[in-house]
Amino acid sequence: MTDHMQRTVSLQTVGCRLNQYETERMAAQLYPFGFRRVRQHEPADLYIINTCTVTHRADADCRRLIHRATRQNPSGRVVVVGCYVEREAETIAGMEGVDVVITNRQKEQITRILPSRLPELFDRQPDASCATSLAEFHEHNRAWIKISDGCNQRCSYCIVTVVRGNLVNRPGQEIIDEVRRLVAGGYKEVVLTGVSIGYYKDETLSPPVKSLAALCRAILEQTDLYRLRLSSVEPQAVSDALLSIMTQFKGRFCRHFHLPLQSGSTRLLRLMHRPYTPDAYLRKAQSIKEEEPDTTIGTDVMVGFPGETDSDFEQTRQLCRSGFIDYLHVFSYSHRPGTAAAEVPGKVNQRVIKDRSRALTQISDSLRYASHRRQVGKTLEFIAEHGPDSEGNYGGRSDNYLRAKLSQSNGGKEIIRLRITGAGEEFVTGEVIQP
Repeated sequence: MTDHMQRTVSLQTVGCRLNQYETERMAAQLYPFGFRRVRQHEPADLYIINTCTVTHRADADCRRLIHRATRQNPSGRVVVVGCYVEREAETIAGMEGVDVVITNRQKEQITRILPSRLPELFDRQPDASCATSLAEFHEHNRAWIKISDGCNQRCSYCIVTVVRGNLVNRPGQEIIDEVRRLVAGGYKEVVLTGVSIGYYKDETLSPPVKSLAALCRAILEQTDLYRLRLSSVEPQAVSDALLSIMTQFKGRFCRHFHLPLQSGSTRLLRLMHRPYTPDAYLRKAQSIKEEEPDTTIGTDVMVGFPGETDSDFEQTRQLCRSGFIDYLHVFSYSHRPGTAAAEVPGKVNQRVIKDRSRALTQISDSLRYASHRRQVGKTLEFIAEHGPDSEGNYGGRSDNYLRAKLSQSNGGKEIIRLRITGAGEEFVTGEVIQP
């Protein structure tokens, strides 16, 4: 081991923005113990791998990171935390090189657990002057904030409610205070995240916050945050009050909604336990576009749910071409033991799944390109996400979720205004407008 003042930690995340937030929370709690954070390709004294188990592919990604950590530094300590642990704790604990496993419910106690399990790495008292509150996101120019955990919806294919439990909302004042700290750290954009953020409420605040819209209003009124974005939100939870926030706080509330669809088939939505119909979904998307035409709407679409027929898939394809959706996140159904869908008959052939995925991906490419073309001639504000790429450029994101390549001089947290001059399938291009 290296000297305790120079001990290193590598924090690695698989999965969603909620997981990414929780990784940053764990990092903040470790810093007072003198750890220096290193990048994934660098060897470390302590590896913390925050896992996902939403699909079998996520499981495989987690195992790959565990194996890589043990190869990078055979004498390093490996801690595996999160959703995969919730589902396969004994299996992971038995993997070569794994020293400690920690569940989702134990993440906030990580610095209480590790000193007793790994005393050789925690042989000093934590620095009381080092803050443990979240004030930065490692190598990111936009920040995420967890507003809730768990979900009450019980979709038949989803393992998340098994590994994360029922919906629990964070206190609103904690969220507002966290936004203020991030703003003080130079962040211009914060993304609210959780498993089921559309059902947020906290009646302990004064006045009580009884909805996601009320939380957004409180954040925008009580902080100097430049712009606020929502992560994925269920279509049935998008209220008129939430849409009015976009109009009232024009420019500060991002014109972007990611509304999971999963299928355009009424029959499959019923089997999935999704609480809306295709027509209801389209009406919601239409109401968003009517409120603000330049809003970008993205969606999740599942391919290969048990029993999915050619007719079911065609209904999905037609809905995606409705004119209200701007991009698709296409993924294949993954059999998850412990879910209701695991008992549904009618497994879909893998070749059929690949063909359907390819067809929807092509539709997504054309939708995104059309969305980009509609922005030509307009002025948008971008923030660099991370980078740079091999050419020294940064990928920037606009409030309505368009991507642009930004030069190295524009790679920080500042707002970059571009007049859009061209459109491609992945990026828009533009001329920088000086403030």
